[in-house]
Amino acid sequence: MARRRQRPRWFAPLAVTLGMAATLALGEFLLRVFDVVGRDYEAEHLRYRAQALRYAWDGLPPDDLGKFDLDGTLYRHKPSLDIDLGRYRLRTNRLGFRGPELAVAKPANTVRILMLGDSVLYGTGVDDEVTFARRWERELNGRGDRRYEVVNSGHPMYDTTQLRDEGLRLQPDLVVLVYVVNDVEPTRDVVEQALLGKPARAEEELRAPGDLWTWLGGIAEPWLPATGKLLQLQSDAAVRWLATQPPGTEYVPERVGKGPRGWLRSQQALLAMQQQCRAAGVPFVVLDHTMPAVRALPGFCGEHGIAYHEFRFTADELRLPIRNSMLDSHSNAAGHDLLLQKLRRIALALPAVGSG
Repeated sequence: MARRRQRPRWFAPLAVTLGMAATLALGEFLLRVFDVVGRDYEAEHLRYRAQALRYAWDGLPPDDLGKFDLDGTLYRHKPSLDIDLGRYRLRTNRLGFRGPELAVAKPANTVRILMLGDSVLYGTGVDDEVTFARRWERELNGRGDRRYEVVNSGHPMYDTTQLRDEGLRLQPDLVVLVYVVNDVEPTRDVVEQALLGKPARAEEELRAPGDLWTWLGGIAEPWLPATGKLLQLQSDAAVRWLATQPPGTEYVPERVGKGPRGWLRSQQALLAMQQQCRAAGVPFVVLDHTMPAVRALPGFCGEHGIAYHEFRFTADELRLPIRNSMLDSHSNAAGHDLLLQKLRRIALALPAVGSG
């Protein structure tokens, strides 16, 4: 009987290595094809910033870049847009807002609701018809009693200070602010650092140590970018930062990092908006969508007589598939449906709307 030829000792390790490499390559291929992570979000955001916005510093000579008001409105949508950003289209009217055309002068027998906010209201990742604001407008008009206009003035990364500048030029009957964590994270800092080269304030930086997931992701990303991003998303920077703090420390946005400075600016902007609305006889309402919660907001609103309603997702709702992707935490169609359900309940108590 012929003796079976013995394989070299290096054969088994080589076979295992090749098998692992093939598995990783297949996994990377599938992650890219089906985009489980949502890496398209980053490209969409870059297209949005490049194609959709008019910046306050456009046309300024380089020597004058530091002269514009960083505490005012830093950018707005270009008017009359119709652009494909990837997963969704951005269409704006002549005033630069998402939605149908809108006259500055309010038509007769019309209830106009001006909604202020950032990307949560704007509806990052979904078409305008899917957003809770546009769907609410359709439901209100389904009543048949009056004509309703819901103005979605949301812009990604807006904070309360920029929203203050919207004013009341559109003659709204109700002003609704969708308040998010961005409101205590000054957008001006992003511009100062990116455009003017101003360094971040060292005392406000939250340094979170890496962990196994960030280490593995960092190794994989140069070769397998989708796999590397997936690994990194298994780690929570807030949890890593809390691990460096004394026992019992909680992550409360208005108390850490930029929060104390941002919360002070936000309070000033909220009071300015309230005063503007009060002078014009227009109700002003805050919908609290902060996650994690800005705990000082309900008390502040109560103290100053600002109408306040909780508008955030519950812990159980956050376990549902309501996000655009792992990388893009904005609401998908199911998430906007949940927000609409919350808004329906809140609307029963809103002036100019709840009475029907």
